[in-house]
Amino acid sequence: MDLNLIYHKTDSFRFYNAHPDGLKVKDCVVRAVCTAFEKDYMETRRELNRAKTELGFDSYKDHDFLRVWLEKLGYETIKFKAHEGESREKLWQFLDGHKEGTYIVKVRSHISCIKNGELLDTWDCGYLTIYGAWRIK
Repeated sequence: MDLNLIYHKTDSFRFYNAHPDGLKVKDCVVRAVCTAFEKDYMETRRELNRAKTELGFDSYKDHDFLRVWLEKLGYETIKFKAHEGESREKLWQFLDGHKEGTYIVKVRSHISCIKNGELLDTWDCGYLTIYGAWRIK
């Protein structure tokens, strides 16, 4: 097993925290969405709360909420399927092939944002397997 695929430091990771008070709390959905859409953090949180109610979800952190909401807004899900005998694509590998544009990406238990080839987040999650993405711009 290639340990570089597991413990890869993402060259294009840049620390970015959209939380207005700079807090590190379990708010990755809000941070990723407001960063991708270049919206105010609190406005984004209110919008996500409204949308989760309208779409019948208990939380905007629900596993399927983001996919349903973004598809309703017209953004197509880029899916990453497993192939027998092959390792799943890591986020840093996706970054290598997507140097332009803005993406919201889903990895294990986390949502992040990519802008023009940079992973913008409060921590380097580039070593995680990517499960879905949405091109925003």
